[in-house]
Amino acid sequence: MANQVAARLKGDDYQHLYAWWYVLELLMRGKQVRCVTVEDALAGSMDDVTIEHEADASAADEFHQVKYHVDQRGVYSSTSVIAPAKPGETSLLEKFWRSWKLIRARRPERPVLLYLVSNWTWDADDALRPLIEGEHNGIKEEFPVAEPRTCAGKVRAQWQQALKAEDADFAAFVRSLRFRLGFDCTADLVARVAERMEHLGLRSDTPALVVAAGIVRCWVKRGVQAISREELEHAIMEHGLFLPDEREQRVTVYLTTVKDQKFEIEPDYAIDWKRYFDGSPGPRGHQLVDPALWNTVLLPELRDLEARVSAETACRLVRARGLSRLSAWFAFGHCFSEVARYTIEVDQQGKLWRTDAAPSPDFRVVPADGQRWPDGEILDGEGTTVAIGISVTGEIDGDVRKYLSQRTEHVASLLLVRPNKELGRDCLRGAGDAVVLADGVKELARGFAKRWSARRLLVFYFGPLSGACFIGHRFNAVCRDVQIMESLQPGYAPSFLLT
Repeated sequence: MANQVAARLKGDDYQHLYAWWYVLELLMRGKQVRCVTVEDALAGSMDDVTIEHEADASAADEFHQVKYHVDQRGVYSSTSVIAPAKPGETSLLEKFWRSWKLIRARRPERPVLLYLVSNWTWDADDALRPLIEGEHNGIKEEFPVAEPRTCAGKVRAQWQQALKAEDADFAAFVRSLRFRLGFDCTADLVARVAERMEHLGLRSDTPALVVAAGIVRCWVKRGVQAISREELEHAIMEHGLFLPDEREQRVTVYLTTVKDQKFEIEPDYAIDWKRYFDGSPGPRGHQLVDPALWNTVLLPELRDLEARVSAETACRLVRARGLSRLSAWFAFGHCFSEVARYTIEVDQQGKLWRTDAAPSPDFRVVPADGQRWPDGEILDGEGTTVAIGISVTGEIDGDVRKYLSQRTEHVASLLLVRPNKELGRDCLRGAGDAVVLADGVKELARGFAKRWSARRLLVFYFGPLSGACFIGHRFNAVCRDVQIMESLQPGYAPSFLLT
């Protein structure tokens, strides 16, 4: 009995570390992972680990069944997978087959892969072994159509008969199978997970790995199955797995146009523009004493700051703090841009939002009611200037139309956009929403400008500072000239001209 308990616990530890290895992909933006599910109740027997990708990702969703063995006394083979472990039980292949049909019925639009993961190997003398290809551990295409008299054909017939599967379904099922056999022993899996944690800026020593496996175990016990990036980051923070701040190279920049504010972090660089803005000696207003200073003094100063950061440090994480007008945040994001490989962290109402956050899957930017993209709302249809109005905190449409109606400059068309959520102060729920806002605005604005062969784009925005900074951070190759419009409450005036 003691040996059985020990074996079960070793298997649980192995499975939890394997799950943690994939959960960490939520922090790796290039993986485009939306969520990872542990003990997936909707995946049949393929329930150990489920990896779901973003809707627009090309990668298939993955369903993993992990079989850990305490020694190497056994192997898998084409006959063992269709043989029940005990009389009356369902064979391993039948479990996979039923799971595949269940998953396909639930998500017919998504490609899926089923993984058998084990430290046991495949029988070297088995007829199917030569048909397991080396690129991704799938079964070669000739297996489902193998001639009945061949060794492979006999195996195919046995499998298909055991499953009672039609030819087309059987072929599709076989294409989804992946045999990750002879996989890591426990020591190798520990090393694999530790390396990924170190790469992601997490503690990776033995106590940290014990904590990581424990986090997964707690999720399982609490019934927390689908893990999001936010859930993961909360767990990492709660259990102290992030490396100390000094291990991640970063710089802190203060940007001030409104009034001074005390922050806990001492700045490495500071820009104080209060003296350039009109208003009382306390909080300053929205407009400059001399509007020409937007682009003759302020923008060059920002660009000089970026050049200094680039020359004096190897940092690409910029912590931005300060009370500033929205135009300043647009320009800050634009100067410390994504294409220059910067990541910006802003303080949004006491929460730290980063531009490298995973996009929120349920958040989108859409044309406002009555707007047709990419035409927009045709105004005079002449000239090479177009305008875009971005509503987040509240609706901007009427104010923008009023301003444009009073201009003498030709504006060919106006495009009004907004999130697919209720407008308001809480429209952006987190950094993931702000990332989608920036990407969505860029995509819509680029197509809109291209439709009108525009050389100048006027940008009107009503939203939080994070949205302005994130949009500026992403806003490259949209139009030759991007004119940011500062709200004067009431009215607007041109501020930064970003080229």
